[in-house]
Amino acid sequence: MAGHILGAVGMTFQPFDYGAVPYAGLPVWRRLSRRLLVFVLRRLVRLEASGLEHLPEAGPYVLAANHLHVLDSALGLLLVPGRVVGVAKDYWSRPPFGWVIAAMGDVVYVGPRRRNAMRRLVAELRAGAVVAILPEGTRSPTGALIRGQRGAAALATAAGVPVVPAAAWGQERGMASWTRLRRAPVRVRVGPALSLPAGPHDRASLDALTDEVMHAIAALLPPEYRGVYGEAEGAM
Repeated sequence: MAGHILGAVGMTFQPFDYGAVPYAGLPVWRRLSRRLLVFVLRRLVRLEASGLEHLPEAGPYVLAANHLHVLDSALGLLLVPGRVVGVAKDYWSRPPFGWVIAAMGDVVYVGPRRRNAMRRLVAELRAGAVVAILPEGTRSPTGALIRGQRGAAALATAAGVPVVPAAAWGQERGMASWTRLRRAPVRVRVGPALSLPAGPHDRASLDALTDEVMHAIAALLPPEYRGVYGEAEGAM
């Protein structure tokens, strides 16, 4: 169909509308950095999206997605309406990375030296923010899903907010397109929100809830990206 692209698992995509990227309410320097980000991404990727109607107009919720490339966080920043707080490893707080991240949006760093990170993230959710997290905790070395960590489930149950699963793919092959001076085809899909039972939860319970979140992400991905969650529940 004209203007639509049918994905590998029967998903219908539409070109992403960069005109819908939110700028209102941002400080001047963040509006400028976001416009620069849009300028760069327009030239680097051919972005197509599906399921954006599942994104609430405002928080609070946890946005949980797979992790294939450094562009993942930038994609999430552009897709989500409302205030987004990212989660990043302490390593990325160092200059010059920390300067770039701070210019793009709010972030809470996690790691052994950041013992209050969980408390801060729960507070952000309770204040109405969207917390964007990549539950695998690191970029997948295989290009497919690896085991998720408990962070997304722990945050959602502690703050009493839903989890919105999302998936993106194609960005990990970007260099092959860029070396030929072509835009990389990237697809993003968002699924319906998940309501997780309120806590407190022990580790076994959080592991089960993490699997639920990861299976929801896997169901949004083509089969070759599902990795350890290859038997994705509800996959389309």
